[in-house]
Order: sequence, then structure tokens, then C-alpha cells
Amino acid sequence: MSCSSLGVNAFRPSVQLATHHLSRLSRPVSTPIVFPVRFLSSTPPPCHSRQFQHRRRSSRNITSHTLLRKPLPWPTAAQRFGVRTVFGGRIVYKHYIELPPNYTDEDGLDFTSKDLRPEEVHAIFGDDIDAYNANKLLKIIHGRRVAGSLEDPTVAGRSYGYTVEQRQKALAYLRDHYPVDEIANAGLRAEDELAALEALEEDATPETTEELDAKKVPREPTGKTNKLYKGAIQKNKSVYGDSVVEQLRIENEAKWAAEKKRLEEEEAKKAEERNGVAGPLTPLTHPEKFGKLSPTVQKWITSATSDLKEPPKLSAWQRLWPSATFVLVLLGGLGVYVYTYKPAKRNERWFPEIPPAAATVGALILLNTLVHAAWKFPALWAPFNKYLLITPAVPKPFALLGAMFSHQAFGHLAVNMGFLWVVGTLLHDDIGRAKFLGLYLGSGLVAAMTSMTEFVLRQRWNISTLGASGAVYGAIGAYCWMHRLDGHRIFGFPPPPSEGLKGIVFLAFVVATNISFLFSRAARSRIDVTSHFAGLAAGVAAGEWILRRKEAEKKARMEPMAVRVSKV
Repeated sequence: MSCSSLGVNAFRPSVQLATHHLSRLSRPVSTPIVFPVRFLSSTPPPCHSRQFQHRRRSSRNITSHTLLRKPLPWPTAAQRFGVRTVFGGRIVYKHYIELPPNYTDEDGLDFTSKDLRPEEVHAIFGDDIDAYNANKLLKIIHGRRVAGSLEDPTVAGRSYGYTVEQRQKALAYLRDHYPVDEIANAGLRAEDELAALEALEEDATPETTEELDAKKVPREPTGKTNKLYKGAIQKNKSVYGDSVVEQLRIENEAKWAAEKKRLEEEEAKKAEERNGVAGPLTPLTHPEKFGKLSPTVQKWITSATSDLKEPPKLSAWQRLWPSATFVLVLLGGLGVYVYTYKPAKRNERWFPEIPPAAATVGALILLNTLVHAAWKFPALWAPFNKYLLITPAVPKPFALLGAMFSHQAFGHLAVNMGFLWVVGTLLHDDIGRAKFLGLYLGSGLVAAMTSMTEFVLRQRWNISTLGASGAVYGAIGAYCWMHRLDGHRIFGFPPPPSEGLKGIVFLAFVVATNISFLFSRAARSRIDVTSHFAGLAAGVAAGEWILRRKEAEKKARMEPMAVRVSKV
């Protein structure tokens, strides 16, 4: 524990004794006693702690005025109205006597003037939690250190969905970078709670036999009067009556039961956000931002949420072979389609006035846009999570094809469809509809299968991915490779007499960009780079096959002409 030099030994013996008891709360108690552990909570005791601090301050012999300066008899403006100062910063509390009256264990306290950045969070926790939840956890742990409830089992047992390892990392980080005298704060808290018990005992004055007879209260058969016996003996009620402390404990338990139920319902929805996702998958939104959900929407959300506590116990082969078989069958079907397709005549097309390239690519963009809009309806979340989202923990073979048309974030959709329109129409004009669709869908399937294989082999069960990125990269790779020695201009740049940038330069730029993603923690946690490289490689291979097939067809057409010329 990293604490300052002032410890519990600086307090009077009553505080040392209370702190000694706090360190032994986990030991079994042989006799029933009234002890503060029953009502330790994230809020001060019913009698406000500052009253006891002000009343007993004169009896303390403390040498450090920095840690325990005399509190004001009234709460400060920052404590009454919030934790931000006039200049917009945050007040960082480190001492128990500064604890604001509106402090709660769930909200915690600010430990620094601003939240940690994602890269700082990654350095502390790794990839298993995002910046929002990490900062919230750090605030909860820092609040417990200041409130003196860090070792209180009734408070420390509240996990709020965080794992033991995450809480230990948060505590270690705070102790290393934001020192707080936890022993002193725990001692002050114990002293306030002992003072509250003393006040309750002072109010529970013994009653004489005459007073009990006047109230017609039956006495014990032995004739002895209990010291704290005040009320009538009723079934299932304590003879001591309901104290303020007991009422506070009951209220806190009821609140915690309701909060625990709410956290359990949200745990499955927030698990993906806490652990991070691969691919540009939109994090789960916080339901509290939209108010109370209707029962129908809650039912849809429940049906779309898996009730599995952990991934099924399957080997890598058992997870991969159904999807691999599905991909191979589809690739074979696409090959048959490419060889047997015959383009329709102009008067036989549905939209003869629209160029074939625009019609094909436009149809793909329209389909992706409709699926993106359908994600906004919670009633569709259950089937979409099964068939339009790749999850290596519970793989669905059809999801490898469906995820190719699925986007949750509009930015992800706009980028993919923008590149598809620019490059897809050019590639379609070069190779035709059948080869373009075979190349596009085949590259997407190869990219999805490669990505899921990586996740399964690395056992990254908390990952999910979706999007047309692999298929789009396949179209980019094929076009750039087929025109690797041709010059290209973007919006007229570079101007003549320059021939423009070669296709191989564009291809190298795309590869270098994705390599840079591997060195960025933020990009690596949001972008499925594996599918990008797999789709790009599949596109380049398909482009090379198309070029060789064109050369073979050209030679086949030239041979009869050469024979006729030789005869002449």
C-alpha cells in the first residue's frame, strides 16, 4: 500500500481499535454484537460525519495539518453543487473529511483533473476494457479509498460488472500514481461510525419497572429488565426495536438488490463494449441515455442477447470446418456462375438506360444501405446477431456471407460504399458483371474466413466483426494489380504532362496504410486488419488470373488468323 507518512497510529486509541476491527472484518464472530460492519456503505452514517468530527476534533492530537485540516461547519459550494470549479476543472478529493455529501459508491470520485485517454487505459488494463468503463472503475476505487470503505466487505463485494483482475489493476495504478492515506481515511470512517453507535446507545436509556407497568408491557419471566428493552415483544421483531442504523441497512440492501438486478440485465449488452471489438463495429450504446425502455423493446433486447455464460467447449477444428465447408461450396458456385453467365441484351435488361456497371454496383450499395437501416430496429437484432455478425465464440457459417452486407456505423458504411462505387464501376467495365461479382463475393468470403480463423486460433472469444471491407479491398487489389503500370489521376491531379500515379503505387499505399494500423492501439482495436489483407491478397490473385485468362483467349483468337495468313 502506497500511503503517506501519517498512519492510524497518529489517532487516539479509539480510532486505532476501530481500525484494528476493520482489518478483521473477514474473521467469524462468535458472539452477536452490534458492530458498524452491518451498515458500512458508500454514504456517511445517518448522523453526518462532519458533526462528530467537529465535536471531537479538540481531543485529537494530530501533527499533520495538511492531511486533516479543520473542516468548515458548512459544505463548500463545490460539494453542494458539484465537483467542478468555476474554471471548469475537477476537484480531486484525497481526505475523508473532504468527502462531499452527495458521494455514492457507484459514481465514485474524480482521481484526476481529466479522464485517461484510450492509450493510457490500454497500458493499464490491456484490451479487455474500454476508456469509458476504465475511468468509471478508477473513480469507484478512488472513492472507496477516500471514503475509507476499501476493505469493507459489504462495499468491496459490489463489482458493478468488473472482474477481480480489473479491480486489482485499477487499485494498483491508483496507489502508484495517486497516493491516498487509506489507513487514515478508514480510521476516520470507523471513528464516525463508533460515534454514531454511541449516540444511539445514549438515546436508548433504560426504563424502570414502573414505566414498563404503566405501558402495560409484559416483562421477562425472570423478572429481570433488559437494559435496552423499550418496546413490546412481538413475533419476528427484535426486543431492541428498529434502530436508525437498522433502517439504513435495510434501505441500502433494497437499493443494492435493485441495482444488482439492473446491472445483471445490462451485463451482456455491455460485455462487448468493455472487452473491445474488432472491425468498425459500433459499441453498444448506454440505455440510460434514452430513458426507460418499453417492455416490448426490452423483450427484443433479451431475445437478441445470448444466455451463454462462456463459449462452448469446442476445438478449433470443430469451430472452423462448418464455415470452411460453406465457403468452399460458395466459391465453387461462384466459379460455375462465372463460366456459365451470358450477359443479357440491352433490350432484355430491366433498366436498359442504366449502364451495367452502375446497375450492378448500385444494387450492392442499395442492399448494404437497407441492411444498415434495418439495424436500427431492435426487433431484427436477434436474427441479425446470428446471421449478419461474425462471432468466433459461436460461429454461424452463413454469417460469413451475411456480414459482407452488414454495417452498424454510418461512417463505416459510407467509406466502404464510396470506394466500392469508385473502384467497382471501373473494375466492372474491365471484366464484366459475372467476373466482377465472383471476384467481389469471393474476396469477401476469403477475408471473412481468414479473419475468423485468426480469432479462433488466438481464442479471442470476445471479438465480433462485420462489414464489406474485405470484398471492397478485393476489388481495389484486383483493379490496381491489373493496371499496375497505368497512370491514374485523382480529380485531375497530378496535372499533365505527368502520366499520373501508377496502379502499383496505389496498391503499395493501401498496404502501407494497413500496416500502420498494426502499430496503433486504437486502430487495432477497431479495425479488422486481417480481413483487409486477406481480401487484398484474394483480389490481387483474382486479377492475375483474369489477366492470364485474357492473354490465353487472345492467343486462341490469334491462332486461326495466323493460320489463314500463312496459307495465303
